Order: sequence, then C-alpha cells, then structure tokens
Amino acid sequence: MSRTSKSGARTRAADAPANIAERRSDMFKNNKWFLSVPLAVVLAAGMGFAKAHVTDSQIVAEIQDHLYHAHIYKQGDVRVSFENGVATLTGTVDNLGAKLDAERAARKADDVRQVVDQITVHAEDVTPSQVAEQARKEIVTYPFYTIFDNVVLKVDGDKLIVSGQVSQPFKKDDIGRFLAHVKGVAELENDLEVLPTSNYDDQLRIAIARAIYGDPYFVHYGNQALPPIHIIVKNGNVTLVGVVNNQVDRAKAEADARFAATFFALTNDLRVERG
Repeated sequence: MSRTSKSGARTRAADAPANIAERRSDMFKNNKWFLSVPLAVVLAAGMGFAKAHVTDSQIVAEIQDHLYHAHIYKQGDVRVSFENGVATLTGTVDNLGAKLDAERAARKADDVRQVVDQITVHAEDVTPSQVAEQARKEIVTYPFYTIFDNVVLKVDGDKLIVSGQVSQPFKKDDIGRFLAHVKGVAELENDLEVLPTSNYDDQLRIAIARAIYGDPYFVHYGNQALPPIHIIVKNGNVTLVGVVNNQVDRAKAEADARFAATFFALTNDLRVERG
C-alpha cells in the first residue's frame, strides 16, 4: 500500500468519530422536536376534553327543556330551582303521572345529583265521577285488556283505587302507569292481583270462553268490542264477573261454564244490569 493510501485511511478513521458524533447530535435535535409533537397533541386533547363550567341557570334551562319535551307544561305549571347539585321542583299539575314524569325528566340533566319533588297535584274542574268515567274509558280501550282480566275502580276524593285480577304482570304495570295520568288523580293505589301462570288455567279459560260465547244465546254479548262476561281462573278455580242483562242470562252463563270443563270450583259473581 502506498504512503498516500495509508494517510487517507488514517484521515478517514480520525474523521469517523466526529461524523458519528455530529449525526447523533442531529438525530437528538430531530427527536426532541418529534417527541415534543405527541406531548403537544396530548396536552391539546386534554384541554379539549376538559369540561367547561356550567352555571346554575344553564342547568335550570336544561331541566326546563326536559320538562317541555315530557309535555309537563301541558298538564300544569312547574317551576325549577337548582343549587349544589340539587334540583327542586315546585308548582301544580293536574295528575299524579305528570308529577312523576317531571321528576324523571329532571333527573336526565347531567349535573343533577338529587331531585326534590314538591309538586302538588290538584285539578279544580274535575269531579270524582268524571275521574271514574275517564279511568273506566282508559281500561276498556287498553288493547291488552281481555275477558280473562277484571279491573275494579273506586274513587275516593282525589285517590283512585284499582283492584281485581290481570293475567300478565306487564298489564298491572301498564294500567298503573296510564291511570296515574288521568286528570284529577293525585294518589293511586294499585292493588291488582297478577294471576299465576298455568297451562291448566289457560285451558280452562279457553274452554269456558268457547262454551259461553260459542252459545248462540250469547251472540249479542260476543259481538261487543269488549264482551261483558269475564272469566277469571286461578289455580283451577273459576269466577264469572261482569254485567248481564237479566237473571236468566246470569244463570245461562253459569250453566254453560259448568259443562265446559272440569275445575275445582265455580263462583258466579255476574251482576244484573239495572234497567
């Protein structure tokens, strides 16, 4: 190897550490900039997700919006105040259902931790007889109310008492919910009994219904939107309830039921309609 070649090699070897050091320095500078980008993004994202301060008046406005969409203002005048996470509802509505709906609507606001419901229920222009009539209308137009259910209504002042039997649990819940919205109802006592589930009872219901409403004698009853003779079956025991035109119809319905199937007992509680 010539002296010139050896000298060049030594020069490149001497320069190599300096070049490496320079490249490392450049990489460090570049990496500092690169690493600072994700940190800036994270900080910006954190600032973006930070919840802005919400004033009490804004929360009141949000609650009022929920009340509006729940149609509360169509059923009375409800006022809202808010402080330290507690929403207080005051005012008057004309039915119990609206009072309960207002409380549920207020709870939908994000910053509400507690609702104090001081709403009163009062309807000046409704009499107990009107409450009873509207409640009865709600029952007979309920699409799941059948001849295998029996609902009895009683009005005591502004209190509505519901008793009887229904064949499915959801019916008790539904009936309680829509009767609470009857104008003038300030208190609701739902004493409906949910009948036990039984294939045997179901067979009895169908057999007795066919015997009574399949009898040509009762064709004028069966053609009604809601036939008036109801068949209540519980653990093999049968009760006929409802209203018939006369004592002959009452006795005929019982006779049809007795020959329809085998059961433990039959009670005839059919009432004769007063002329």
